Amino acid sequence: MKLSSDSAVAATPSIVPTSQNHSAPSLLLRAFAPLHRTAMGVAWGVAAGGLLAIVTLVLLIRGTDEALTAGSLLAQFLWGYSVSWHGILIGLLWGFALGFVLGYGFAVVRNTAVWLWLTVIRSRAEMDQYSDFLDHL
Repeated sequence: MKLSSDSAVAATPSIVPTSQNHSAPSLLLRAFAPLHRTAMGVAWGVAAGGLLAIVTLVLLIRGTDEALTAGSLLAQFLWGYSVSWHGILIGLLWGFALGFVLGYGFAVVRNTAVWLWLTVIRSRAEMDQYSDFLDHL
């Protein structure tokens, strides 16, 4: 495909972001944007559930006494879990549930901490701005 002029190439928007495309307040708003609690919970749940299912599969394939002992330790904490084929599914469900709770909780704590931090910064800035208010009367 041959272009008739160089102006058509110059008119196309750049795919790579440059410093001209973003202002400083926009970057700050994105940096301190709150985390989506449900999305973080689902992401952590999928990761933890998949990890626990893979660990169970590896322990099941190994089949040694040490592997079964390690799996039985998890069964003390996760109701219905065992190192077996149905234990893979139960481990996936338990891992998702625990990961979801941890991810959701992490997002809540992080959002609260960022909100408190920004509130303190804003309050200090307002106090500095109005500290000499009575001096101008």
